[in-house]
Amino acid sequence: MAVLHAKRGKMLKDYTVDELIVDLMIKCGFGAVTFPIEPVSGGLMHRMYRVRTKSGIYAVKHLNPEIMGREGVHDNFERAEKIECLLQKEDIPIVPALTVLGKKMQTVDGHYFYIFNWQDGHITDWNNISNDECNIAGNILGKIHAISPKNVSHQEPELSKINWHKYIHKANEEKSEIASLLVDNKKLLVYAEKELNKARTSLPDIMCVSNEDMDPKNIMWDNGNPWVIDLECLDYGNPISHALQLALQWSGITTCNMDIEKMVAFFDGYLEAYDNCFRAYSGVFGLAYTWVEWLEYNIQRALGACIDETERMMGISEVRNTVERIKYIRNIEKEIKEALNSRLPEIKADRYDNHDERICYYELLLESNITEVLQYELPKGYRFVSYTDNDRDAWIDIEMSAKEFVSYKQGLEAWNRYYAAKLDELPSRMFFIETDEGEKIATATAFYDIYGRDTSNDGWLHWVTVKREYQGNGLSKPLITYVLREMNKLGYVCAKIPTQTNTWLACKVYMDLGFIPVKKNLKHSYEGWKIIKALTKHGTLETL
Repeated sequence: MAVLHAKRGKMLKDYTVDELIVDLMIKCGFGAVTFPIEPVSGGLMHRMYRVRTKSGIYAVKHLNPEIMGREGVHDNFERAEKIECLLQKEDIPIVPALTVLGKKMQTVDGHYFYIFNWQDGHITDWNNISNDECNIAGNILGKIHAISPKNVSHQEPELSKINWHKYIHKANEEKSEIASLLVDNKKLLVYAEKELNKARTSLPDIMCVSNEDMDPKNIMWDNGNPWVIDLECLDYGNPISHALQLALQWSGITTCNMDIEKMVAFFDGYLEAYDNCFRAYSGVFGLAYTWVEWLEYNIQRALGACIDETERMMGISEVRNTVERIKYIRNIEKEIKEALNSRLPEIKADRYDNHDERICYYELLLESNITEVLQYELPKGYRFVSYTDNDRDAWIDIEMSAKEFVSYKQGLEAWNRYYAAKLDELPSRMFFIETDEGEKIATATAFYDIYGRDTSNDGWLHWVTVKREYQGNGLSKPLITYVLREMNKLGYVCAKIPTQTNTWLACKVYMDLGFIPVKKNLKHSYEGWKIIKALTKHGTLETL
């Protein structure tokens, strides 16, 4: 049995990958390599090898030295490793990197590696992907996205800024094989990048654990069981963006052989595991043109930003493939959009709580005339009371119960922002429902726009909340109508109610009472109102 040993006394540049791997396996305690090291398919950035030692069979990934020299890349890998551990705890079927002496990433002479137990099976065949495989892959992605999704504050997206003119000039200057390809398709590439950026600015502000690299080459099948591999791209990202891009890749867009049924199967599996109610995928279809950024990376490789001639030739090949793919996407764009609009599963309201953070967040604003509000009567055992000096904590307690806040501190911050400087106004504006025993169990406030953006002089109904354990007792409509009537007594003719998609059932109550979307908000949050329409089936939104 042949045993490989690393050669000593060489400079780093003289070392072969085989010698580095031999040192790696000994250093990590897996023993001497006992068979020739076999290169295997390992993606388009890094290189993978099958390695046998006396202790077993392993897959060893040699991370691309050029990538590993980039600023911030080690932080990215560290974050991916932490998420990989999280996926293991959630029983997501992954092949994780082995931990040796407390570390997943290993180093030998300035080179970086991951070591895995060898996973039997076969990589998904790009040309023979079944609908069932698409459904399973979508379901896995959905389970990953369902781990810890959250709506986040708005941040301007990172937009693509590719200097096509510069690359064309350099390619011509170097008489590169890719020069004419870039010249002939410049107009298309500019269009694709523009559509990509437009889609990114249209995405809702939602974040989750994700694996945007979970395309067919990164799932292995062992007797029909899926195993997700190549997890270096694990990160936090926008689920809408990643779901659309991966659905398209699994359904054939990468090989320019799109199958709409496979796309539908992927979304069926995905939405079964995780559904944030977003359905406007056709409106962000420009995300399909993310390929322009992969194209830029490979243009750079083709023009010499690489470690060797093998990688440069790989860059040239990928430039050609990616340009053809972008051309194909442009030609089939209309057909895919039509399917996204008509073939995705309906939103099922019974899957959601009345305050559900899984629902994609949009700010909503309703309005109505309040001069003739019909008063709904309180059930027996309850009464209305006005604010008194000791009611701050009761207000926070009610809001926390209904999941408006996750902590007392968060509630106190909201109180201070809205009311702390205006306590003298609250006795005539803030009201509670109180039980016969004196427990305050619901609240609403007849207020105004605290930010001064609304110049209409309308009243604003704020923080309408019923304690969770008292919800379903017929209290919300009596509370709302009572406070609206008090608002009218203060001189207001019209009222606005700010809310959001997460509290979708409250929107139904407001519309039941005659409130309608503010026209400007309807335009700005159109997709949010379509979510409310799907959840409530309310006639007010019939024309959307």
